[in-house]
Order: sequence, then C-alpha cells, then structure tokens
Amino acid sequence: MLQRIKSKIHALVFWQTSLGDWANKMYDLKLFYKYSFKKNISRSKESEMAFLTKQYHIVEKGLALPNPRLGFGKEKINLLLDRTTIYKEKYGEDILVLSVKNCLSEYITFNRQNNVAIKGAYFDRIQDFIGEEVQQKKGGTVLIHKNELKSTIDIDFEKFVKSRFSVRDFDTTEVAIDTIKKAIDIAKYAPSVCNRQSWKAHAYVDKKDILPLLKIQGGNNGFTESINKLLVITTDIKAFTTLESNQLYIDGGLFSMNVVLSLHSLGIGACCLNTCFPFTSEKKAKEIGGIPMNEKIIMMIGIGNLKDSYKVAISRKKELSDIIKIH
Repeated sequence: MLQRIKSKIHALVFWQTSLGDWANKMYDLKLFYKYSFKKNISRSKESEMAFLTKQYHIVEKGLALPNPRLGFGKEKINLLLDRTTIYKEKYGEDILVLSVKNCLSEYITFNRQNNVAIKGAYFDRIQDFIGEEVQQKKGGTVLIHKNELKSTIDIDFEKFVKSRFSVRDFDTTEVAIDTIKKAIDIAKYAPSVCNRQSWKAHAYVDKKDILPLLKIQGGNNGFTESINKLLVITTDIKAFTTLESNQLYIDGGLFSMNVVLSLHSLGIGACCLNTCFPFTSEKKAKEIGGIPMNEKIIMMIGIGNLKDSYKVAISRKKELSDIIKIH
C-alpha cells in the first residue's frame, strides 16, 4: 500500500516537470505522424475523405471569390479527379463523390457562362467524371441574400452569450438523448479547416461509464454526482496533414464552443472540463470510453437540466482594453 502511494506521488511529480511535459508533446506528435495523411499517401478511408473534402473545398472557395479567375485550379482539379476516381473504385459512389460532382458541375457552368470554350482534354475529363446532371446540391456554392439574414440574426446575441455560465449544480432529472442529439446537430455548423469537420462527440448516459471518466478528469470534485450526462469531444487525427498538428485543437475548440452554446440555447446546463492530463491518463480514458486511438481528446463537457435557481461563479472577464489591440 505504501509503495503504491509512493508510486503515485512520483508519477504526479514527474508529470509536473518539464520532462513530463516533453513526454506528453512527443506522444502527441507520435500519434499525429502515425494517423495524419500526406498529399499522395492514403492511410485510411477517413484520411482519403478528409483529403478529398479539402481538395474540392478549394474549388468551392474559388467559386465564392468576388472575381474568380476563368479556368482556375487546373492542377488541383486534376489531382481531385485522380483521387476521387480511386476513392470511388474502393468505396463506391457516396455523398462525398456526389459533393465533388456538384462542385465540379458548378465549375463547368461558371466557365461556360463566362464564355470559356468548354472543350479539350481538361474540360472533357471533368464532364466525363460528372456524367449526367446531378440533382442534389451537396457541393459548390449557394447565393445568400442580405435581406434574408435579417430575420435569422434578429436576436439579442450579446444577452444570450452573457447569460451562459458554467453550471456545477444540476437538478436530478434526466437529460433527453434527443436533446443532446439536437445540440450536436446544431453545433456541427462550426467552421473547420477546409470544411473537414474532424470532430466527434462521444455521449455517455450511464453513471457506470460517466464516473470512471470523470475520475480521470479530476476537476469535477464536489459536483460529480450532479452531472447527468457526459460528452467527450474529440478530433480525428486522420483528418489532418502536414503542418496541421495544432489545427486539431483549434477545430475541436470551435466545435466544443458551438456545443456549449447549442446546449444553452436548448436550456441545458453545461460545464467544460479540461483534459490537461498526462497521455497515460488519456490512453486510459480512451480505453474506458471506447474512443479510438486516432482521436485526440479535446475536452469533456458535463451536462444536466437546470434547477429553478442555482449559483454560478461570477467569472469576471477582462476589460476590453486588455484584449483588443488596434493596429
């Protein structure tokens, strides 16, 4: 017993040193280089989907510019056609292939409407790939009218945001699974690098699964039993490529914030729980939670229904002058 206590103390001391921090960073890099994709190397279906999404989104962005260059993106589109053809042979024609076709169909239309001669090997190849006119609109651009936005943005967003607090005192009723699903469905509209949407939301509904994960997290003492459901937000490393090892945290953070705001909009209380723990704890959390090794844990979110009244930390915010720098 004494030896076990000593081991835990030594481990705690180690992870609070620079060496422990270095070990964590090396482990993260090891995972990144194991699961991330390279331009010409596909390690999995997930990586191939991420690459194709990244590639056709380049065309979408080009079409959304104020004055797109006629015939733009030839090299990138040829690569997109190469890889989509390989993907289609492996996995069949799915929603991703349809999105690529939609996008390239709009690309052809854009050039034709601007009097570009749609002929020659390059344009023939695109049209052969598209085939018959595709009906569903899953890729390309959509025209937004400013007047139509008025009704959707006519809310007191400042008041809404300022009314959200981290809640640590929930009532005892069950949070409906359908409400959680709705919150995630809303949150998925968060921005992500090249629209790759790498995030995952693991929802735990049973105390026997929730409590061991909260124990690993370690920052929920005093309100552990109050947490009704637990979300673990992750990002799939397979969706990222060279020089993007930090992007998985950015995308995961953007999605997490959307989740919290979506829950708030549905009247569900939430408390963000950081996962700043050693990689050994992360591995254990993944094992307990059934989370694949190729996913990086971004944060946990404890949720519950709101009481009629409850206390929250004031959490004073910095002055605007301490944050904004006008250049």
